[in-house]
Formats: sequence, structure tokens, C-alpha cells
Amino acid sequence: MNRHVNAIAGRLSLRAPQRDSLVILDRLTEILPPKKGADLAAALEIIRSEYPTVTDFEREFPSLCFALATGVGKTRLMGAFIAYLHLAHGIDNFFVL
Repeated sequence: MNRHVNAIAGRLSLRAPQRDSLVILDRLTEILPPKKGADLAAALEIIRSEYPTVTDFEREFPSLCFALATGVGKTRLMGAFIAYLHLAHGIDNFFVL
């Protein structure tokens, strides 16, 4: 497992569902490194090979949704995702909606 996942999960005291989501993000970026201009059809097939429930990105770029229960800490998870993408992949710009 990525050292950044362990460090971020520990620093932010992520609960099990949050940590699991961060592990999934780590795995996804391992099999499909984030980059501009990715072939969406090929990216979707790569992701489906490990996560068959993913059916479509619904956008012109890879987009993912993590379904978590109310009160589990989705805001904290978003912070963990941002920290992970910055530390592990050098991504510096984020738009959170």
C-alpha cells in the first residue's frame, strides 16, 4: 500500500469507510495514472477490469463517485483525497463542488 495512504489515514484519523475509499483511489491511480488527455474508453475499461460496477464517467474526463453514509466524514475524505493527489502525484489545483 502507498506510504501516503498510511500517513494521511493516520494523520486525519480516517474511519474504515474513509480509509477504504482512499485505498481505492490509490489503486485507481496506480492502474490509471492521472494525466491530461486520457483516452476515456480505454480508461473506463482499465477501471472496469478491477471495479466492474463502474459503468460510465458521465463527463468528458474520468470522474468517480464514492457512496458513503451520512455522518461518516465525506468532507474529511475530500481533504484526504486532495492531500493524497498532491503528495503522491504532484497535483496542485483542485475544484471542489
